[in-house]
Amino acid sequence: MSIITLIIIAVFSVIMIYRICIVSGASIPVLSKRLTFISEDTSSSYHGESCSLRDILRVAFESLAFRLFIYLISYLALILIYRDSQTFLEWWLKWDATNYIGIAEGGYKNIVIDNVAVMGDNVYQTLVFFPLYPTLVWLASLLIHNIYIAALATSSLCYVAGCIFLYMAVALIYNKKIAEKAVILISVFPFGFFFGAMMPESTFFLTGSACMYFAFRKKWWLAGVAGMFGALSRMQGILLVVFLGIEWMESNQIFLLIRKKEWKNFFAKLFDMIPILFTVLGSVVYLIINYVNTGDFMYFMKLQNNVWGHQFKNAGVGIQNIFNTLIAPETEHNLVLSVWIPQFILFFAVIYILFICFRRHRSSLTAFLFVYTLLSYSTDFLVSGGRYLSIALPLFIFPAELSDKRPCLYRWLILSGLLLQMVFMCCHLSGYNMVT
Repeated sequence: MSIITLIIIAVFSVIMIYRICIVSGASIPVLSKRLTFISEDTSSSYHGESCSLRDILRVAFESLAFRLFIYLISYLALILIYRDSQTFLEWWLKWDATNYIGIAEGGYKNIVIDNVAVMGDNVYQTLVFFPLYPTLVWLASLLIHNIYIAALATSSLCYVAGCIFLYMAVALIYNKKIAEKAVILISVFPFGFFFGAMMPESTFFLTGSACMYFAFRKKWWLAGVAGMFGALSRMQGILLVVFLGIEWMESNQIFLLIRKKEWKNFFAKLFDMIPILFTVLGSVVYLIINYVNTGDFMYFMKLQNNVWGHQFKNAGVGIQNIFNTLIAPETEHNLVLSVWIPQFILFFAVIYILFICFRRHRSSLTAFLFVYTLLSYSTDFLVSGGRYLSIALPLFIFPAELSDKRPCLYRWLILSGLLLQMVFMCCHLSGYNMVT
């Protein structure tokens, strides 16, 4: 399984590098007619549309209404199905949410543990969690004097804003019809309930969507700032620099400028690379936070290994370990259904979508989805694969475009996604299953 996965990854990596170079204007000889198929670009077959204020308000209202609907379903599950003694707010305070709330209440030093492996006493376990979401929750708590309500409000408002930016970004390069489908598909994704949880998925949704929207408009400074905040919301956020870099290369035909020796124009375009690197600055800020608290820039890596039981491996090892756990007789059946099967299926579903869609979409989107999925699965013990992929934005743009003329496919995606979301949400909130 590991070898097969690595071969698939290697093949697609070569295809994408070749395609990016061709689209960016590089002079690469075509050695075979099959390579012409790879370099053929059908991504410009749509005529983008600008969004009116009415469109934005409609998306905002509908996305907020959907988020309240999900909260209502969760409340009904609490009082009618589980009949738990927990309150609604306690119902949503599960797994990693407790750590994010702890950071929002008292910073990274609020929660410490002792004698973990060889790390000694006073281990700051929360340093593996990125700072943007708890900072926003803390700011919201200054107005809403209940940290849990502030957390849910922060997630919901970021989700609404993320829907608006995603809609505007997709409409700009496709059309409003596909944009609406993309917003709906990301909302009904089986793990989309995390957008309303006390977790940072909604913050990356907002920052990532804003980054894409401003990049498509060639507003590189705004895109860079959004990318910086994206890198402060999740580890995968630094990969927005891949999206921005490729979008910059292809939109400016960088290799073509070099071939034609148009140096004045080239260096003028090169200036736009400065804000793109803001994304890296976001990750640097996170490393500084580690150093300020512990004196070690890479302290979070020790935590991943010693406290959280994670080591970075290649995606082939990650998939092999998921498969081994999936078929192991001692693995609990509830975890097989709620964790291991979804993660395994989702990985190969993403790979399949990449292979059938790479000619139909911008290379920046395709490459971002590719590297995002690889990084998310590059660990020896992955339990949050579904949650990570809930914010892999191109994963919802591509099916939205594919289903534009396939209404049966679109209805099936909505129905199956929404039903599974209800199931996985109850698994997560009840605490009986490890949907984290």
